[in-house]
Amino acid sequence: MCNDDLHKFSDGTLNDVRTALDDRLKGIQMQYLPQTIWTQSDKDRVAAMIQAIDKQLKTRRIMQSLEKFVGGRLYKGDFRMLQRTI
Repeated sequence: MCNDDLHKFSDGTLNDVRTALDDRLKGIQMQYLPQTIWTQSDKDRVAAMIQAIDKQLKTRRIMQSLEKFVGGRLYKGDFRMLQRTI
């Protein structure tokens, strides 16, 4: 999966993938993960993918906050996140 393909997935899917990759990178043994030995290049690629997923999720959160602010919709959340992004 390329970094360009991240926009195709929903936030929930990206969070699940990020959690699974992070667990595997940290060496946490889970039943749903394959038991293979990763090389250093595999770990580097996973770390880069986790950073790309984090960036995509942050961008989506910022855009959703700004859309709520600009769109004039009632905002039931906390304005601290919005203040940090402006």
